[in-house]
Amino acid sequence: MSLISIQNAYLSFNDVQILKNSTLHINPRERICLIGKNGTGKSTILKVINKTQDLDNGRIFYKKNIKISYLKQTNPNNLDISIYDFIVSGLYKKSIINNDSIIPNKKTIKIEDNIKIIKIIENIKLEKNTLLSELSGGLLRKVTLSRVLVGQSDLLLLDEPTNHLDIKTVRWLEKFLDKFTGSILFVSHDRNFIKNISTRIIDLDGGKLISWPGNYDNFIKLKNESNRIEQIKKKIFDKKLKKEELWIRKCVKARSIRNEGRVKNLKTLRKENDDYQKIEKLGKIKANQSRHHLGKILFELENIDFSINDQYIIKNFSSIIQNGDKLGLIGDNGCGKSTMIKILIGEKQPKRGKIYRNTGLKISYFDQNRSLLDSNKSILENMHYGNIELIVKYLNAFLFKPNELQSLVKTLSGGQRNRLLLAKLFLKPSNVLILDEPTNDLDLDSLQLLEKIIINYKGTVLLVSHDETFINNTINKYWYFEKNGIISTHVGKFNSIKRKEKSSKKRKIKINHHLKKITQNKIKKNLNDIFLKIEKTELQIKKLQNKINKIDFFKKDLENKLSTLKILSEKEKELEELLIYWEHLEKSTAIKKHNN
Repeated sequence: MSLISIQNAYLSFNDVQILKNSTLHINPRERICLIGKNGTGKSTILKVINKTQDLDNGRIFYKKNIKISYLKQTNPNNLDISIYDFIVSGLYKKSIINNDSIIPNKKTIKIEDNIKIIKIIENIKLEKNTLLSELSGGLLRKVTLSRVLVGQSDLLLLDEPTNHLDIKTVRWLEKFLDKFTGSILFVSHDRNFIKNISTRIIDLDGGKLISWPGNYDNFIKLKNESNRIEQIKKKIFDKKLKKEELWIRKCVKARSIRNEGRVKNLKTLRKENDDYQKIEKLGKIKANQSRHHLGKILFELENIDFSINDQYIIKNFSSIIQNGDKLGLIGDNGCGKSTMIKILIGEKQPKRGKIYRNTGLKISYFDQNRSLLDSNKSILENMHYGNIELIVKYLNAFLFKPNELQSLVKTLSGGQRNRLLLAKLFLKPSNVLILDEPTNDLDLDSLQLLEKIIINYKGTVLLVSHDETFINNTINKYWYFEKNGIISTHVGKFNSIKRKEKSSKKRKIKINHHLKKITQNKIKKNLNDIFLKIEKTELQIKKLQNKINKIDFFKKDLENKLSTLKILSEKEKELEELLIYWEHLEKSTAIKKHNN
């Protein structure tokens, strides 16, 4: 039996047909990904299922006593509330407005529920009394997710759940959803996330809900074939319509008696042409590049420190960004990626250290809060430079039709706003693109177009993103933000960092297995030997780091730099193994003393 059945559904807003005689069945234990172009109504469908949006026509059947949890695309408005109270309000919700709920009397909270809430807060490594207003966008998204996930729901409705999340949290979410026993209907354009989670894909296209069996790769293959066939059908249809239009004009000119059956058929063809499912594609777009000549070095950082409340965000960091670099800033939420961008562009100043900026920089900056867009102005008013006719044509390439250009930005979907912001940035001549979470809310076509633009861009790109597929397709160098302000530099694909993490875990397992074979008689001798090795390795690492931190290090040829960075990486791995080994030996000694 289905959990939910939507039958013969119709829904439209103004000229946009959201649903047109559509049917949808959600069965137990399904993981359904709902995809479609920006502005087609994916979020609206989630609202329909959540009973916060009525259909114009059609029926919805729900399983008796079904419990639904709903994650909105946007973060909550009320931030003057603690993490604990916010999550509690999700478990005991009585009314929902903008993700905010009435907080229940604490006396009514069950003991088992309180344990569950405390456990999930510990799992996300935050303090329960911290106010939402104190959190970064990514941490706020994590808390909002936790609020939705804490209840025992039959169905989770998740609207862009990976927005603002770091890669580590996305993996945490994937593991949680894998163990979830209910069904999931989620909207996402994160290709890696879709591949790992979905069991079925539903495509919202022209008011129709088209179900595609199998995984994401199979969907892309079938969808491309469907589009090809649709284009062939449209060409045949256009020829037929053209023939009938020519016939009716001849009849009018000759004032001859018309075949009424053929006239009726022409009217049907005209109506069908108006309703015809068109395959809209983004136009050929590229970023407008400045012709201003730049030298080789754009930014140079020397021993940069930045801290908040005596906690290092950036610690003793030195590096160079060269003309043509495609640099990714990777790390956990709140680790300092956006802060680093603001330091580079001069919005924030380091506490210590020096920074050089090339005087010829022309930066186009996409910030994750979309602050360049005025929500109370129209699409056209936000594009305040250039010839109007050319701007209208330019915006059409981004799928903004002429009759939509007077729409206020605040009425647009998240994906449409991101597309508009990209259109505004790419129109401005630049030699540096800084993109802070540009992939949030973008549909798959827009994502793939953005990838091509970045790949073909001859200038320098700095990118913050959680989308692993997008990162691997566009970037060839990384600053990896680790704990306590430490930032390491990597050259190559992001997959190499993932492999490094996995091999580190394997080494730990191997060491643990090896330790079990060590007899207690050898522990004391091994402890002394390991301690000496640790001291020696730490000294070697310190010398290498001093070498790298010298301002002329990154001016050396690539082969020289890579060789030194490789040795440093190997020594750091060696130190990690020695420290783990030493820690286990110490514990073994303590256990032996206790037993004696």
